[in-house]
Amino acid sequence: MLQNLPWHPHYDVWALIFTLIIFFEFSTKNEIVKKKKRRLWYSGIFILWIFTDYPIHDIGEKYLFSVHSVEHLVLALVAPPLLLLGMHREMKKLISVKPFINLLKITSKPIIAFFLFNVVMVGMHWSSVVNLMVTNTLFHFLIHSVMLLVSLNMWVPVIGFNEEIMPLNSAARIAYLFLQSLLPTIPASFLAFGTEPLYSAYLNTNSIFNISVINDQTLAGLILKLGGGIILWISILVIWMRWYQDEKTFDDVVRNNSSD
Repeated sequence: MLQNLPWHPHYDVWALIFTLIIFFEFSTKNEIVKKKKRRLWYSGIFILWIFTDYPIHDIGEKYLFSVHSVEHLVLALVAPPLLLLGMHREMKKLISVKPFINLLKITSKPIIAFFLFNVVMVGMHWSSVVNLMVTNTLFHFLIHSVMLLVSLNMWVPVIGFNEEIMPLNSAARIAYLFLQSLLPTIPASFLAFGTEPLYSAYLNTNSIFNISVINDQTLAGLILKLGGGIILWISILVIWMRWYQDEKTFDDVVRNNSSD
């Protein structure tokens, strides 16, 4: 099948990946600082690269919207938290200029971050937007760039950024991510239960993959709903387990001090 999908370079993706690598490696000479964060940062970069370069990106752009949906999930829910967690303190210092921090203080407020993220995620699944994305490379890159930015911003209330922009408490983070898991139901429902093709750009794409446009569309809806829900609920579970462990440790310390 891939012989009918000729390789071609994605210079925009390569430029982004190399920029992220340079930013991490040359923002400080302190190897100890970098060592603690390197695995998370490069995991985010690797996942970002795999899902935005050939062949996954090309299949999603030209043939299967379900693959395009997987790419969207990765750009929204997998790569951003890894990149945020992988930023070492010297990187944060370099970009922590006052205008940026003042803006981030506003955009990362939970209600605003929730609104920005979901408006973009729902809006980019309108038929006219998708059709233009898969036929216009520049527009495609622009939309994916906006999605990555609002996704990074969406995770800031959960992960935090610096001493001025701290994460929410555990209960609030769980509630925030729970609400985030509900909104994908809107575009997912239109895709999963639609009986007519929503995206004309994918109507003539059955020559390589043996899957109908409607089945591809249904699969895309299931991926958005179930895949996004699974990722967010795993995050909720991790936060809850850490919260439970912290509470248990605190109770043990109090109990031991009382017995003394």
